Amino acid sequence: MRPALVVLAVVACIAGCASSSSPKADAGAHIDVVMSPNAEGSDFYALDDDGQKIAHAMQMVHSGQIQAAIDGPINEVIAKFEKEYAGKRVYSARGAAEGIMYGALMGSAGTKPGEHIIVIGPSWAMAYWARSYALTEMNRTTEAEADLQKALALSPMDGQYKNELAYLIMRRGELSKSLALYKEAEEYAEMTSPYPVEVKCVALRGQGYDLVELHRLDEAEAAYKKCMALIPDEPKSKGELGYIAEQRKKAASK
Repeated sequence: MRPALVVLAVVACIAGCASSSSPKADAGAHIDVVMSPNAEGSDFYALDDDGQKIAHAMQMVHSGQIQAAIDGPINEVIAKFEKEYAGKRVYSARGAAEGIMYGALMGSAGTKPGEHIIVIGPSWAMAYWARSYALTEMNRTTEAEADLQKALALSPMDGQYKNELAYLIMRRGELSKSLALYKEAEEYAEMTSPYPVEVKCVALRGQGYDLVELHRLDEAEAAYKKCMALIPDEPKSKGELGYIAEQRKKAASK
């Protein structure tokens, strides 16, 4: 049940995700925004050269060059950011709304007057996500989860990263914890992704799976139907609704 995370969306985003808005300081903190403005005024930040390297790395992963992608562009981008921002308080946002929220929330969460919070574009967190994705493909799930935690430390509300972490947690049988993460992913999809419908549907299908395993069929059915309301006739949800109907028939015949 690997979520169909929109890897193509990462590549497509190169063409024009950006923002002309900047987060504002809260609680005496200074918010430094490190990204270029977008002349088109889109709500999401443009991928820089590092983001394009990660997009290329994901193409490598899908062509079977998994370890080469990790050892090459992914680790290169991660090493660059870890060195540049060592010891600094940094958040990695896909767009203006997410960056503003991090500035507001983190500025009011124990920030000292005059402290700097740096909000950068999505590339650093995306690099951890990409490495996690590649590691998961190699079934190195413990390492993959550690990288997702790093991505979420930089982007605490990102719906895509929450979906991925929920999936790994589901795989080890912690269904209630996985379900909670999938619900958060659905909630934050609009703010943190230029492709909220796809991210929401992944989250809703994940919820449905966890709820079926928890024997909460009515709630599972509602989750799958909610996905199909976003993407009519979405095939995975449609198939799972058929499975739920079969389970009800079996229960009724006993």
